[in-house]
Order: sequence, then C-alpha cells, then structure tokens
Amino acid sequence: MALDGAAYSPKEFQLAFVAESTIGTANVSSMQLVNIDSIEMPNFNLTQVLDPRSGSSGRVFDVDDAHIDEKGVAKEITFSGVFDATVAPFLVQNCIGLVESSDVVTIPAAYTPPELQTGDSSSVTIADTITIAIIKPSTGSNHSIIFPGCTITNLTISGDMANESGRLKFSATAKTGYISSFTQAAPSSPSAYGTSFYSLATLAGTAKKTIAGAEDCVIQSFSLNLENPSEYIGQNDANGNPEAIVRAVPEISATLDATVKYDNQTAELPTTMKAGTTVISNLANHATIGSATSFGFIGSYGKITSVAYNEANAMMYDVSTKFGASGANAMLAIRT
Repeated sequence: MALDGAAYSPKEFQLAFVAESTIGTANVSSMQLVNIDSIEMPNFNLTQVLDPRSGSSGRVFDVDDAHIDEKGVAKEITFSGVFDATVAPFLVQNCIGLVESSDVVTIPAAYTPPELQTGDSSSVTIADTITIAIIKPSTGSNHSIIFPGCTITNLTISGDMANESGRLKFSATAKTGYISSFTQAAPSSPSAYGTSFYSLATLAGTAKKTIAGAEDCVIQSFSLNLENPSEYIGQNDANGNPEAIVRAVPEISATLDATVKYDNQTAELPTTMKAGTTVISNLANHATIGSATSFGFIGSYGKITSVAYNEANAMMYDVSTKFGASGANAMLAIRT
C-alpha cells in the first residue's frame, strides 16, 4: 500500500470569514480566522441522479447516465469555537442581519430583514453576506473550500461554569446557495483570531443576572439561541447562482435556555410559566445594556416555555424562554 503525504490533525484545519463587498462574489482578502473547536463536513446537498435509465442494456445503473450538479442547491456549514471579542460582532450582526450601533445589535419589534440581491455592491456590510473559507493543511495544493454568499442562519452563544471556567463558546450554521470552489488556494495572511474572551465568571458583583424574571440568579449555564432562516431563490446565471436571498421567513426567533440554582429567587418559575407572565432576562455586567462593557443581552418580553428539575450538586432548575416584542418595544438587544 502506498502512502502519499503526511497525516494531518483535525486541529490543523482552519476556518476564516470576511464581509463581501458584492453579494454573492467570493472575497478571500483580509479574512478573519475563527478560533474553532470543530468544523463539520459541509452539507453539499448535490443533485445526484444515479438511477437506471430507460433503454439500459441491463438492470443496473450505467455510470454514463449519472447526473450530478450543484446548481440551485443550498449548502450548509456548521462550526463551533470560542466566542471571542473579535468574532462576536461578525457572528451576531450577520445572523441577525443588522449592523450594530455602539456595540449593540437590537432586534426591533418592526424587524425587517435587509433586501439581498445578487451583485448588489451598494452599502454591503458584514450583516449582509460573508465568504467562508475552510483552509486545509495541504502544502503545495489548492485544496481549500470557498463558500461565497453565506448567511448565518443559526447561532448559539453559551457559557457553563463547568466548562473552561465559564468561557463563552458558540456554535453556528451558515448557509449559501452560490456555487462553491473546492480547489482554491488558501487565503493569504488572514488575521489571527482574537485573544480577548468573554466569561460567565466576569458577571459578579453588581452584574445584572436576571433569568426568566428571577433576579440575582445563581447561574450554572446558559445558551442564547438565535435563528434567522435564509432562502436562496431564483436563478441569476447559467451557473445556477440565486437572484436573491430572503431572510426571516417565517420569523427571526430568539430563545434562552439556562440552568439556575433552585432557591427563593427562582422558586416561583413554575408558577410564572403557568400564569403566562411576561418575563425579562438580562445578563450583563451593567443593568443598562448600552452601558455594559462586555458581552451581554436583554430581552424584556419573554414567555417561559419549560421548567424542569436538574439534580446537580445542588438542586437546579432548567428553564427555557422565548423572546418576543411588545408594541414598539424591541425583542432583544445584544452587546458584543
């Protein structure tokens, strides 16, 4: 058996992204590396027709009849890593589809996603589309995969005091309907990933720790989950690239899952859920999100969707909340 080349570690794979200046056109300059824990194999979702055809000489599939195509199909890339101060604004802005103001991204009650048209180059930002590169450790070969026109459709920001002392992590899924490149040279000199981190451990003292309406919670862990679907529609060219990207159909949603200590502050959570009371969740190092100096979020109009016992070293509650808007009041604000 011949051995060709070295064996590579999964840790040698890299992922980078950057805002596009033209929607749907790959940009591999000035890319930002992401401090990843893992990259899943992308779902290429190719059109593959491998059936026996009429007139075949036998009852077997003839490889000359195979039809394999990438046109008009959606591809997804899932990756996870450290939610550091460098990539946090990129991830949150692109997932929500809005540009931050004073380090805060707000989902308003009248949220309207941006209109994304292939080839648009007017005022395109990180909130619109990004190019994602999976950089493979193969010297002398063009083996990197480039995905243009990506939008982040799912983003989970989480922290657990039992994992890396509460350092915040993320998991994201990006989607694209544009033709990808499998034989690209690695982007040159991407920016190093960030080294400034967020942590649950910093939320002490005067920090605001309200979960599902219960103030001053003892928080073991949390997961803030954002979902903003994207549909790639139409056919812009002979390659099958889409004409437009439609976001937030049927909705943009935000939910919170948290594990909190069972005590006098949280004992009423089941009663609150049963009553359908509107609750606030505010996790930040300042009561006002605009004055927070680190990662934080506030959703003032939530409904508890579930409460469950969690028998850890101390008695805990697992509580889940879905955020909504109220009148003209915003659904969620996130400080990155």
